[in-house]
Amino acid sequence: MKVWIDITNAPHVHFFKGIIRELEKAGHEVLVTAREFDGLTGILDMFGIDYYVVGKHGGATLEGKLLASSERMYKLSKLIIEEKPDLALYKHSTEAPRVAFGLQIPSIGFVDNDTAVAQNKLILPYTTLLLYPTAIDAYELLRCGADPNGMRPVKGFSELAHLYGFLPNRRVLRELGLKAGGYIVMRAEPVKANYFHGPPRSVLEDVVPLLPEMPVVLFPRTEEQRKSFERFENVIMPERPVDSLSLLYYAKLMIGAGGTMNREAIALGTPTISTYPGKLLAVTKWLVENDLEFHSTDPVEVARTAERMIEMNGSYRAYIRSVVSGLENPMDVILKEIETYEELGTFRAVKLEETSKAASEAGNARGYVGLDGGRDEEEQY
Repeated sequence: MKVWIDITNAPHVHFFKGIIRELEKAGHEVLVTAREFDGLTGILDMFGIDYYVVGKHGGATLEGKLLASSERMYKLSKLIIEEKPDLALYKHSTEAPRVAFGLQIPSIGFVDNDTAVAQNKLILPYTTLLLYPTAIDAYELLRCGADPNGMRPVKGFSELAHLYGFLPNRRVLRELGLKAGGYIVMRAEPVKANYFHGPPRSVLEDVVPLLPEMPVVLFPRTEEQRKSFERFENVIMPERPVDSLSLLYYAKLMIGAGGTMNREAIALGTPTISTYPGKLLAVTKWLVENDLEFHSTDPVEVARTAERMIEMNGSYRAYIRSVVSGLENPMDVILKEIETYEELGTFRAVKLEETSKAASEAGNARGYVGLDGGRDEEEQY
């Protein structure tokens, strides 16, 4: 079977890398398409994944997004007509579902951003099987056009799939001159995203001076953001793609104004603070409610919580890992659905009543009380 995977964002390489490898092992042919955006092609090269570059990101304006997306859909259509895949697979791609739908190619889509309403309205109505975290209310997806007979909740979050084949490697520490447990990782706001409506100035600019004295590895998204942080002597900004998972694994703490790297850190058991200034994703709310993540946009509160997390790093890591170990990996779900489709020519959908039950069960993780009292000097990496 020939499976087409459209990858439109740099973090999605980590989401799909295990799926690509396992499909190839099973004898399937995999066709990967990508676009020019945020170092995406460099990460694909780093993992040795073959791909076609089709189109680019349209920038921050509505006009630019519309023109770039329309051009990309046209170019993808020509390629896919020629390649004739049996199945399409994507995560928050707005072009792939419409191309697949127009060519009557069955598709599996994974979405985990319930706040990207405009994007979801271009994806969900055209997706044959929609996979989504149980933290998201299924009715929010139905409002965006999802097919109630083609939905399958996943009791986990997408970044669990990023850990496929992961073995921590200290090489990245040597490259950046760091010591395990001796630095903090940061990620700036997604200012170009269509769902982002926060201020142009990063809250992290006010957080950095309040943190304990240690190196900060910061990943900006734009040149403007990079220039804003150049004035801090302890801030390191990698110039090329690095092994970010190993970097997160050995970090003392992750503070992010986005989402993906925060959840990657949590999947690895690294204490995490979100400073995202906009409406929180349902997944983020679930993580915060279960004490797997802390959220605030107040620099002083962020700094105080960071200090507390650093003090009790070992026991808190153990708590995070104990909860994460009981969750469902989206990669396993996708591979199982592809296997089912190959055997039966159909997917396994779940009734809406079952999705509500699954969401309730997913919210039963116990909270961690240690952040409010007691000290733990144990260190664990």
